[in-house]
Amino acid sequence: MIIKTLTKQDAEDYRQIRLEALHNNPDSFGTIHQEEAIKTINDFRDKIPVDNNSFILGCYDNKNLIAIVAFHQESRIKTKHKAYIRSMYVKPEYRRQGIGELLLNELIEKAKAIDEIEILLLDVVTNNLPAKKLYFSFGFKIYGIEKMAYKFNNQYFDIEYMLLQIK
Repeated sequence: MIIKTLTKQDAEDYRQIRLEALHNNPDSFGTIHQEEAIKTINDFRDKIPVDNNSFILGCYDNKNLIAIVAFHQESRIKTKHKAYIRSMYVKPEYRRQGIGELLLNELIEKAKAIDEIEILLLDVVTNNLPAKKLYFSFGFKIYGIEKMAYKFNNQYFDIEYMLLQIK
């Protein structure tokens, strides 16, 4: 397994796994498959950041992208001590093998290397118990709940907001 920061050249791999994530776990993301599927490869290429304060990590098994997680640091002076973890996904056949832990650990280490960042934030659908277990294992704590945050197929999903203080 190799973890690397995705580049614009990885747009096709990124598009493929992102669409798979939205198809396989529609209740876990704020976007649905149909919204993303109509986007061009250039749209996906444009979504891949090119600086150290925003990035997407990918885990590869040989040449296959099997997991992703996105990171974004706030840019405003009063909020640049915060960064967000978004869009984490591990292909089903690779779950429960420590891939999520590897990705999250790499992301946290990269975040710690950025001087300003003190807090990592994320949100997770309350019924996503495996993801919550992973985040709790790293020391993330719940600081709020948004009721009825997502509505999909006439079903509502609540979101828990979590934080990890790294400095």
